[in-house]
Amino acid sequence: MLKAVITGDLIKSRKIAAQDFDVIRYRLEQVLTYLSDKYDAEYDVYRGDSFQIIFPSMNYSITSALLIRLALKSVKTSGQKFDARISIGLGTVETQRTKLRSSTGEAFNLSGIGLDKLKGQNIGVFTNSTEFQSRISLLIKFVDAKIDNLTQVQIQALYEYLIDENNNHDEIAKRLNKSRVNTTKLLNMASYQLFDEFIDTFETLKSELIHE
Repeated sequence: MLKAVITGDLIKSRKIAAQDFDVIRYRLEQVLTYLSDKYDAEYDVYRGDSFQIIFPSMNYSITSALLIRLALKSVKTSGQKFDARISIGLGTVETQRTKLRSSTGEAFNLSGIGLDKLKGQNIGVFTNSTEFQSRISLLIKFVDAKIDNLTQVQIQALYEYLIDENNNHDEIAKRLNKSRVNTTKLLNMASYQLFDEFIDTFETLKSELIHE
């Protein structure tokens, strides 16, 4: 069965102050736990700044990658900004062990090697489907650049939108402690509808072009 594996690491983790590292590590654990519970996934954090998460199918991997980055970038500390490099591998899994980094299979190989190949962007998707790769690569670069240009309040609004199953602006506004009008403005400035379209396009192309 084809599965999705995300491999990632915190950017410039060695330059993060000790008190800030505890905050960002806690936020990372929070979002990984959320994804694990929501999508029946399993995750592992190792070396303090690296992580892997495996999903029972290829679904939800791109949404999860976006949520991880948005969660980290939404953290407020003494002015330092946080982010992660994330590589998604889509393929078969041969053996899955408790320590995910010891597991084997195409999805793990693609994800791990892909992370090493990431240059100039912080999200990458790797498969053995050359057609999928060629059709999705430019969209990935666009989304990656878009995330980098969002303000922190836009990031927070987009994160809340993506985790809200009903995409209810009133509920999102309550969680952000903002008015509904202001929340909708933030979401529009974050191009939330384009993110929706991107996720839908990714999932459609994945289903059409990646097969065992």
